[in-house]
Amino acid sequence: MSKSVVNKIVADAKVQEVRGTADPVKIWDGYRDQALMWRALLLLQLPITILALMSTLCIWQGRETIVKVPLNPAPGMYHPKEIPDRLFIDEANSFINLIATYTPSVARRQFTTARDKLLEPLLSKFNEQMMQEELKAIESTSRSQIFYVDPTKTVIERDRNTVVVTLAGDRQKMISTRPLPTVKSQFRVTMRTIPRNDINPYGIVITEVGFQDSEKGK
Repeated sequence: MSKSVVNKIVADAKVQEVRGTADPVKIWDGYRDQALMWRALLLLQLPITILALMSTLCIWQGRETIVKVPLNPAPGMYHPKEIPDRLFIDEANSFINLIATYTPSVARRQFTTARDKLLEPLLSKFNEQMMQEELKAIESTSRSQIFYVDPTKTVIERDRNTVVVTLAGDRQKMISTRPLPTVKSQFRVTMRTIPRNDINPYGIVITEVGFQDSEKGK
């Protein structure tokens, strides 16, 4: 329906005042004009209403329900294949930073924190070698160490139930304030999963740690 036709219908349907007159013809014409006005409103509203209903029906039929699931893991146990590489690499970096970068004043605290990430039989081995022998040597000689991880050399390998992350970089020890030569080193951290808990939301634990010096740095 064109704009000119709509304007004509509205103009023809203008209501005339019929109050205050006793002429039945004028009264009849007034009511007729009112009827024409309502007809014009109907003609205007009907296509708009139909169009709105059709649009609503199309939107309803084409609707899509999107549920945003929070990142926090659900209760239960995760298989390693369900956990992205980034989380295993972060866990390996966190553990290696605790045991390979330290000063005498914080080494015991860092080793104690690192121990919570381990699973038997590695836990017993760590308690014997690191918590006793290594800590004693660190504190008695005032030895510090820094391990600079080279992210470009980080390698992740996946097996059926385990994930191995290899971290390579430069390691330097200092006895008191005397630095020793830098050494190229790498750590291999083997991980798997156990049922999650509030402290360990993905249930990632470390079952084996391998260490190797490749060559002296420049």
